[in-house]
Amino acid sequence: MFTLPAPLLLRAIGADDQAFLSELYASTRDDLAAMAAEPAFLAQLIGMQQRMQSQGYRSAFPDAAYAIVERAGQPIGRLVTEADGARLHLVDLAFTPSARGQGYGGSVLRALQAAAGARGLALTLSVLRANEGAARLYARHGFDTVASDDVQLRMRWSAP
Repeated sequence: MFTLPAPLLLRAIGADDQAFLSELYASTRDDLAAMAAEPAFLAQLIGMQQRMQSQGYRSAFPDAAYAIVERAGQPIGRLVTEADGARLHLVDLAFTPSARGQGYGGSVLRALQAAAGARGLALTLSVLRANEGAARLYARHGFDTVASDDVQLRMRWSAP
């Protein structure tokens, strides 16, 4: 792992973080929450999607590190990364609605860039095309689009 600048802290995900992680995931799924359906059905659908995401990450990134981002002792986000011999891959970064737009994403990215640069690794990620705010954030932090398809952009940052 690596460290984040104060007031942020990274810590391993624990068993008591599941409720937070469920709320965090649900907060990222405005597309599902906007569906005209019964709340119980939507909650079940979002829970199923969260489980599928988790299984997909564990399958595609078996050596990934999972962490909670905290501010002042309170969880505000989740970070998933995987390092291999040639790159550090940002699998997922999500913040609670109240923590979005506060500069925390940029702080995490700069810390990841410093860690990758110190190890001589490229920093890579994929972002959904629909997540325009995140794509702009990555571009502002020096990431270049190296490939794309109808669904996502694959981006890369290398130390100068």
